[in-house]
Amino acid sequence: MTARRWVLIAVLLASSSARADPGAVGLFGGLWGLRSNEPHEVAIQLEYRFGVHWWWLRPLGGMLLSSEGTQILYAGVLLEIPLPWGIVLAPGFAPGVRVLKGERDLGAAVLFKSSVEMSFPIAPGLRGGLSFSHTSNAKLSHPNPGIETLLLGVQVDLQ
Repeated sequence: MTARRWVLIAVLLASSSARADPGAVGLFGGLWGLRSNEPHEVAIQLEYRFGVHWWWLRPLGGMLLSSEGTQILYAGVLLEIPLPWGIVLAPGFAPGVRVLKGERDLGAAVLFKSSVEMSFPIAPGLRGGLSFSHTSNAKLSHPNPGIETLLLGVQVDLQ
C-alpha cells in the first residue's frame, strides 16, 4: 500500500471512533518509593486528561513532584476500561522528562511511567481513585533503579 492510502485509512479510523468531552483534571498524592530498602517520601501528581477519546484510549499530560526534589513532566495515554458500578480500570503509559533532579539517581533525564489506576464515582463530575506506577529509564542508562508510587486522589470533570 502506498503512504497515501495509509493516511486515508488512519484519518477514517480516527474520525469514526473519536469522541470528545470537556476533559478532566486529576490531583493525586501519596508515597514515592515503596521498596523496603529505599527511603519513603511524599509525591504529588497533577494531570490533565484530554477530552478526546479513541475507543477507550485517552491522552493525558501531567507532572509528578516528589518531596526529595525530583520533578517529572510526562505525556501519554490511558486505556480506560469501564467496569460495573461506574468503576474504571485504567492502565497507562507515559514517556517523560525529569526537569529537576532530586536526591535519587534515576539514571537518565528521559523516563517512562507505566501505571494502573482504579477510579470510582463520588458525585456527578467527581471521581476518586487509587493509582500505582513504576517509573524508570527503561535501561537507557546506568543505573536503572526505577521508583514506584502509590497515590490516592480525585479527578474533576471540566464542564
